[in-house]
Amino acid sequence: MSNTLDQILAIIRSVMDDKQKLNRILEFLEEEILIEEEFKEIEIPEKFKPCITEIAGSIDAGLVCFFNPETLAIDAYPRDLLHKVDLFGDEPEEVKKNLSELYGWDDVKVLDWLIFIEFTPPDSHESFRIMEAFAERLKNADKLKNKLIDALNNRKPFANFKNIIDNSDHRQDWFDFKVRWLENSVAAQLMEELDNFQCGAFEKI
Repeated sequence: MSNTLDQILAIIRSVMDDKQKLNRILEFLEEEILIEEEFKEIEIPEKFKPCITEIAGSIDAGLVCFFNPETLAIDAYPRDLLHKVDLFGDEPEEVKKNLSELYGWDDVKVLDWLIFIEFTPPDSHESFRIMEAFAERLKNADKLKNKLIDALNNRKPFANFKNIIDNSDHRQDWFDFKVRWLENSVAAQLMEELDNFQCGAFEKI
């Protein structure tokens, strides 16, 4: 390992005065190494894979997802509405009654579950990181890459990023990247929660 590191450092030292080559080395490390670490495939049981896709799609749409790892059932609600409701603050039957009267929610599955995992939409910090990571890894589109990075470093980064990407040829690439990121995040949380479940520390209603 030491010899390998010495070889890498020797290459870097040999091009220290060549900004263009240093940038190429940096781009390679960012695109080929860092992205692999961030998207390192997480092994999950086969039965959970369809759930990962559905949960990722739901949180991308701004929904809070509750997942029952025993039955594989998924219950999802708008985040803004859940801010007004404490699902687990009172007796389940009382909560159901209030939700039905106030919002017309007549089938709140999670209130009948003994165990669940909660998945929430990405907050503003994570959303920014996803956009930043996508911009940094754009290949063969330096002009767009620079525009996106500039947008993220100025006022209204979210709105400006969306406007630029929606009017580019890489709109679908962005959607694919974001879905892959969210699915990886969901898979990581799921495996962590399942480990807690095995240790008897699973959240209960």
